[in-house]
Amino acid sequence: MSNINNLPLCITLGDPLGIGPEITARTLNFLQKKKINLNFIVIGSKKSFYKACENLDINNSFINIMEFIDFDENIDFLNRPTVVGGSISYKSICKAAELFKNKMVKAIVTAPISKESLHLAGHKFDGHTGLLGSLFNVEEPYLMLANKIFSTLHVTCHKSLKEAIKLITKEKIVEVINIGYKHMLKINKTEPKIAVCGLNPHAGENGIFGSEEINEIIPAVEFLKTKGLNIVGPISPDIIFREAVKKKFDLVIANYHDQGHIPVKLLYFDQSVNVTLGVPFIRTSVDHGTAFDIAYKNKASAKNMLNAIFYALKMSNLQ
Repeated sequence: MSNINNLPLCITLGDPLGIGPEITARTLNFLQKKKINLNFIVIGSKKSFYKACENLDINNSFINIMEFIDFDENIDFLNRPTVVGGSISYKSICKAAELFKNKMVKAIVTAPISKESLHLAGHKFDGHTGLLGSLFNVEEPYLMLANKIFSTLHVTCHKSLKEAIKLITKEKIVEVINIGYKHMLKINKTEPKIAVCGLNPHAGENGIFGSEEINEIIPAVEFLKTKGLNIVGPISPDIIFREAVKKKFDLVIANYHDQGHIPVKLLYFDQSVNVTLGVPFIRTSVDHGTAFDIAYKNKASAKNMLNAIFYALKMSNLQ
């Protein structure tokens, strides 16, 4: 199967004690009922997947699952982070990376994992992004939240706020924006309109509330303008997302995790997709966590998972 279009998608079920098995079962059932012709290799705990299917009253024999790679351990269905959950999550991601490297799948779509579970199992990564980066020898992958209105790319992500501020340099901002710009062109956004968030209150107010805008962000923006990018900033974050909703920008650059995540999740929680950029593989994910508190209670929405699958298909079709 040398043609990427003929390859299946890979889905990892995430933490078996979270909502990953449920949202995957819901999604595959929806696709099958709608006769959407897609094939999948599913990786994770078959026990948890079958439990989710049983709770949802769904037949667990899916014609769109080409192969189920089972990592089963002694699971007690507790609604909290566990060593077992972290272990299965880790093994599933490693297997997905192996399949992609061997050109067995066209893209990886991941259900949520618990970073605490991952650490309890002895795997000290900051989540999917860091672990996959390590498996593909990428020092720093970047996280983008995409939806139909605009996308948000983060200069830093899983860093403490204190550490993130130190990482806001002209060079890093330029690197991240170039990665985002190339991605937007690739998904057919001609002349993407890019806006950069300020770091400090009121985007620094000409140095009154901090110097990062003057020393790092403005020089990066001005440099990129000379390269022909349609870019503005820094703009105060309390304004920038309001304007993005009005479709004034295609790509917003956030400086740290919560600066980008909070507004996007408030606005488009069920619609946004987590996309990994700056890497030699295609990976999308839901933009929410494991939600242990509602796992196996038939309450989890599968909209994010469905959107993640379609975005992964879009990216793979443009390869």
